[in-house]
Amino acid sequence: MTPQGRFGKVGHMRKLLFLLIFFHLSFALSAKVTDRIIAVVNDDIVTLSDLYAFKKEVLANSPDAPELKSDAALLNLLIETRLTQQLIQKLGLEASEEDVNGQINQILKSQNIEKKELESFLKQRGVVFSEYKKNIKENIERQRLLEREIQSSISVPEEDIKGYYYNTYKKGTQKISYHIRQIFFPAKTKEEISEQMKAADKIYQEFKLGASADKLIEKHMKDAGFSDLGFLGEEDLIGSFKSAVKKLRLKDLSPPFTSASGIHLIQLVEAKREGAKSYTEAKDEIFKKLYDERFQKVLSSWIKRKKEEAFIKKLSPIEQK
Repeated sequence: MTPQGRFGKVGHMRKLLFLLIFFHLSFALSAKVTDRIIAVVNDDIVTLSDLYAFKKEVLANSPDAPELKSDAALLNLLIETRLTQQLIQKLGLEASEEDVNGQINQILKSQNIEKKELESFLKQRGVVFSEYKKNIKENIERQRLLEREIQSSISVPEEDIKGYYYNTYKKGTQKISYHIRQIFFPAKTKEEISEQMKAADKIYQEFKLGASADKLIEKHMKDAGFSDLGFLGEEDLIGSFKSAVKKLRLKDLSPPFTSASGIHLIQLVEAKREGAKSYTEAKDEIFKKLYDERFQKVLSSWIKRKKEEAFIKKLSPIEQK
């Protein structure tokens, strides 16, 4: 059975929307760039403006990505992305409008929501629906390419799953998950961040003066973005969220903090610890972990081989910004 058959093509909506809240918006890059060609990938050229547009996209979706540490590493990632796009076109794996709409309809059906609810949710957080569709299209195309080129060569035998369960998984520490609610103020520019931080801090000062977090959330949920994120594992919390939630006592409200999308105040509703699952309960989780590890190794080798087969030339050093 393929990983898609085992786990489904549609990711969990809560995690999808959680990631969209925190990572889909980004600050505009203000540096002025003198454009020039910095690389050639087969018949495709890569300009400096292409690199910084790509940097903005990576920053929006993965602000802690290691590729952001240097423009040289970012260029390598962009070259790999261009190669992938070229292969998708060469092999005729492009996703049609019907494919994209079908994927979105599956998400809506699985979560029992209407399209207008999804559009409204995205709009509240500054995400354009057309850009959301573009991301869906790219994901479908990459999945098709990886299925064709890589996935059929990966296997995870039952004995490997059992071995990992008894030798590693069962001996692991307990997992903690947190039920989180948040008040969210979207902000992009420095002016918006300053303005929204004042509004968020005003709410926090009310909490410090004795108002309950529950009543403050109820009071301000209409004039600020409010969402109940449900239970999220530690692995789902990134950066400032993980730091903030670990400092909270139950029912408390955090001081306001920033992310790539704006200002947040979060409330820890509940925390629960889970002991080791039985083999039957953990089997699919372990399969996915082992599959992902093997997939990454094969993917790295595949990318290296494709880069060796392609014509790639870097034309000039990249200025660090």
